[in-house]
Amino acid sequence: MQHEGMCPDGVTYATVVKACSSISDVERGMLIHHSIIESGVEGDAHIFNVLIHMYMTCGNFEDANTIFENLVRRDVVAWSTMISGYVNQGHCSKALKTFEKMQGEGLKPNNVTYPSILNACANSGLLDEGKLVHFHVVECDYATDIYIGSALIDMYAKCGTLEDALAVFEHFTVPNEITWNSMIAAYVHADQGEEALDLFQRFLFSGFKPDRVVYLSALKACSNIVALDWGRLLHNQIIRCGFVAELSVGNALIDMYSRCGSLADACSVFEEMPNQGIITWSTLIAAYAHHNDHPSVFECFEKMRKTGIKPNSIIFVSLLSACSQKGLIDKGYDYFFSMKADYGVKATAEHYNCIVDLLSRGGHMDEAEHLLASMPFKDKFLGWKSLLSHCKLYNQVKQARRCFDQLFAIDPKDASIYALMMGIYSNANMWKEVYEIRDLRNQAGVHRKFGKAIIQIGNTFHSFVAGNVNEKQSEMIYDRLKAACTRSVDETLSEKLVNLLTSVLKIYKDDVLCGHSELLAIGLGLLSTQERTTLRISKNLRMCGECHAITKFICKFEKREIMVMDTFCVHHFKNGLCCCNE
Repeated sequence: MQHEGMCPDGVTYATVVKACSSISDVERGMLIHHSIIESGVEGDAHIFNVLIHMYMTCGNFEDANTIFENLVRRDVVAWSTMISGYVNQGHCSKALKTFEKMQGEGLKPNNVTYPSILNACANSGLLDEGKLVHFHVVECDYATDIYIGSALIDMYAKCGTLEDALAVFEHFTVPNEITWNSMIAAYVHADQGEEALDLFQRFLFSGFKPDRVVYLSALKACSNIVALDWGRLLHNQIIRCGFVAELSVGNALIDMYSRCGSLADACSVFEEMPNQGIITWSTLIAAYAHHNDHPSVFECFEKMRKTGIKPNSIIFVSLLSACSQKGLIDKGYDYFFSMKADYGVKATAEHYNCIVDLLSRGGHMDEAEHLLASMPFKDKFLGWKSLLSHCKLYNQVKQARRCFDQLFAIDPKDASIYALMMGIYSNANMWKEVYEIRDLRNQAGVHRKFGKAIIQIGNTFHSFVAGNVNEKQSEMIYDRLKAACTRSVDETLSEKLVNLLTSVLKIYKDDVLCGHSELLAIGLGLLSTQERTTLRISKNLRMCGECHAITKFICKFEKREIMVMDTFCVHHFKNGLCCCNE
């Protein structure tokens, strides 16, 4: 158009600036901005707003703010563009300050401003501010706006008040696809996968057709509660609806099958995908790492390299984690140094934490502590926690206390650090120090996260939460577990197992780190399914050593495969062994 001598007008300029936004091309956007100034059409308020949006999308806040501050008249669209730009770039505090300034100038937010500021509250966990915005929404008669309603549901879910999210959802007498999906996603965020799938069924019975976004939420719900049958049903629906060729859906299917314990299905989805981008490869490599199939992690990485795809930051986390699990210190360092040198990937705190885990797992405790102390990042919590857990393994009491002090300074509300430290002191018979840590926990007002395990029997999901189990049911399950433990021909071993089982289940109500709820789920599975049926259990916390040991023997004596998907990895028990080699 320019080569033919045509002069662009305001509409043309606005369109090409939007094109720059869509591909985050700030350099070309700046050239077009310069052309707009020279053309004399910059007085158009719409062009200013489009330019602000382009600069914000590209992360160039300074230029966006310069245009905004120089506006003769800053209307609600300009303010909303600035606020949404800050939110989309993760600068929620700046978005909230901009919102306050907007109100200070007497401008009323509109149905674009409210969703953005609610997203800022959601991402920052600011429940009180979110409730105040909700009050203004009702006052301004926007309560029935579906996009604002969706943002309210998301805000309440992310701030931990699912009841309020449900109240907003039920306020809509005729919910639509957007509010349905928001509520399904809210249940998923709250780790209530069963409720999410129940709502998904209601969604279908109401006559709605799921879109790609709804299916992604439903697949995530399956992952959370190891609902493999449900996942396969959704997979069939996705194929019939024609969504299976979409990259994001294929990636979600790989992740769902992996987290539900079916690595074979995950690999099949990968092979059938018409396009395999970097996210697809990283999802499959992470799946192998999650299943402790470390040779396949390295093999898959080499296959990806041969296709010409450059690895990203997430892939290196999987590679370093695999090296840590296998104790491959030299190989781990090779990957760590090749990130920047060979692929231009900048090391993050997560990569450093993997190296800390690699060193401490291999017994290089002082080296791991030195690395942590010199890390160029503030986010060291996971690294110190990893080192603390290995202090227990190597009986490093003094070093453990240094780790605990660092963790306490970062997040005194984390329940697991107290349990780990008390466990280390109790193993060393340092009971005075045990009580000291317990008092610190009480003073900090730490809320326990109780262990929860879920198993699907037929079409029903059964949940076991520490401290909240039917007494009659637990007796039946205990008897079945006891029977499993006495099947060993070695009477001494059987007696030891029964004693361990008894002590574990007696204290399950008070165990913060585990809760031993997975043993109850396994017991119900043994009671309720046919022999040799594979049991699949999800666990919201890491499986403890005692449960792990008992499960290895149960799978051997019962001739069953048992899969426990916890927050650490997939534990695949078979023939008395676990794939994690612990």
